[in-house]
Amino acid sequence: MLLRVERDGVAGWGEASPNPFYHESAADVSARLCALADWLRDRNIRTVHDIELAWREAWPLLGPSRAAQCALDLALWDWLARREGVSVCELALGRAAEPVTSFATVGLSTPEEFDAKLAALRGYPRIKIKSDAHADLAPVQRVRSEVGAEVAVDANCAWKARDLAALSLALSAQQALFIEQPLPPDSLHKLTRGSCALPIFADESCVVEDDLLALWPHFDGINVKLVKCGGLTPALRMLLHARELGLCTMVGCMLETSVLIAAGCVAAQIADFADLDGAWLLADDPCTGWRWETGVLHPPGGAGLGAVPLPTF
Repeated sequence: MLLRVERDGVAGWGEASPNPFYHESAADVSARLCALADWLRDRNIRTVHDIELAWREAWPLLGPSRAAQCALDLALWDWLARREGVSVCELALGRAAEPVTSFATVGLSTPEEFDAKLAALRGYPRIKIKSDAHADLAPVQRVRSEVGAEVAVDANCAWKARDLAALSLALSAQQALFIEQPLPPDSLHKLTRGSCALPIFADESCVVEDDLLALWPHFDGINVKLVKCGGLTPALRMLLHARELGLCTMVGCMLETSVLIAAGCVAAQIADFADLDGAWLLADDPCTGWRWETGVLHPPGGAGLGAVPLPTF
């Protein structure tokens, strides 16, 4: 879902990529945002503080949809930055954006598919490999030996029947960086921070800001996704709070256009890792944005997020 807000001849763009895992749908997001129009007309957005207030005040009208809240938040950031003639990164962090090195994701694949994907990823600096209940580590070994990229493994909650300590040792021997969400969110009691040979990152277990205090004794890092936490405003707070708690941080994404990826790149300026390949994985990204070049996202320059729909969209 793309959201456009306009005032004083200036347009701002936001996006939501609703995911069924979080009980979100495009139709629901659209209905909630359309119902917000009259409320939004009465808002006066002149500072970052005004965006933060709007983020909180809109929640009773948008909840429980964090995706809808994300679209509104991004559109307001983009609009204010464009009105001020600066990038969102300058508005949020007080400095120009730097290129972001991202993981390139390899999904579950047949042997033939994996061969083709591996050939296409030569020269990429970081690769994330999806894993299932079989916990096959052969793809990691192949990426390390044939591509030489840094590797992380995303189990997507599938390793509940596996020996996590042994798997982390095996992956550590292959110099993997971390394991993401090996167990379902309801298995928090089975994890203790620092107990495995590799850092364990929370994804499905880490949704919003309020999750951090419950998670930090169990995980070594978190994956912050703007569309699940409600936008750039809470994402920046989550990253700073996680750092205070001694957690590693990553900014991730769903399948998204370049609008949401551009906002993720702003948050990634203060994160340890980025997994922002969602627009690269699309065959028909309808937006311009940060330039993807062999796993590195380069800022486009100009005001706002630096991402807008193509004229043909």
